[in-house]
Amino acid sequence: MKEMPVPKLLVIDKSIFHGLCDRKLCAFVKDYNVVLPHVLALECLMSKNQKPGKNPVKLVRRFDGAIKAGAKMGYLSQKLFQAEKMTLCPANLVVDEISTQKIRDGSANTNIDFLKQEAEDCRKSFEPIIDSLLKLAETFYKNLCIKGLSKGFREEATQKDIVDRLKKWIQSIDQQMKDVLNKCFSEQIGSHADANWFTWQWSRLAFAWAIEWACKRNQSGSSYVNYNISNDFYDIEYVAYLSRAAGLLTGDKKLVMPLAKVAYPQKDVVNPQRYRIE
Repeated sequence: MKEMPVPKLLVIDKSIFHGLCDRKLCAFVKDYNVVLPHVLALECLMSKNQKPGKNPVKLVRRFDGAIKAGAKMGYLSQKLFQAEKMTLCPANLVVDEISTQKIRDGSANTNIDFLKQEAEDCRKSFEPIIDSLLKLAETFYKNLCIKGLSKGFREEATQKDIVDRLKKWIQSIDQQMKDVLNKCFSEQIGSHADANWFTWQWSRLAFAWAIEWACKRNQSGSSYVNYNISNDFYDIEYVAYLSRAAGLLTGDKKLVMPLAKVAYPQKDVVNPQRYRIE
């Protein structure tokens, strides 16, 4: 018997997950091959909003229900970084089949205190990587100042469309990825990794947004320093999954959609109306 082809993998981001009611979400994941990034579960737990649609307990239950309805759970990026570091080979899959099955058969630890602690541990594990990227972005900007290019850099923050800017940042980063990986991870990673690695793909996205942050910070002054950029880096997780998936459903026009379209122009980045699930 001829094997049926595996349906194209689709990623759902936070904006879509929050915007759909439980019924529509579950109906969608039954009909399509969907992965919910691990970071989505963590963001559900870290939510401090007590409104009915944003309450962390209700969000976690929605996540659990979507997995049991047919969605797959994805790996947290740190797990993929660690796997690539150990094997010195690219991690080809973002779907965590073991965790998915544990949720479906009810054997996963769903104690809310345990899950919140896991979310906090993961948040802390992101901090040094985010700090390294922001420092690199600051260095990038200082080098522009030394070269007398800072004025043009500032003007781009207001005069150019974000897609045009991100194209410029991505093109620049792709030429210096080895240095980025050396400073954010290790020289061993930098010497082995290439564009096939998830670590490479996540880093180019994160560094592009770090440069965008430096650009806006310079334009806005000290007020932008206090902006919590960690949420932006969580959003980058959804975009990074496109390196292993066919499409991304998002309503986030501020970060996710423009970055995804620039970094993966050949992939399907769409609003959910195309799938008639709104």
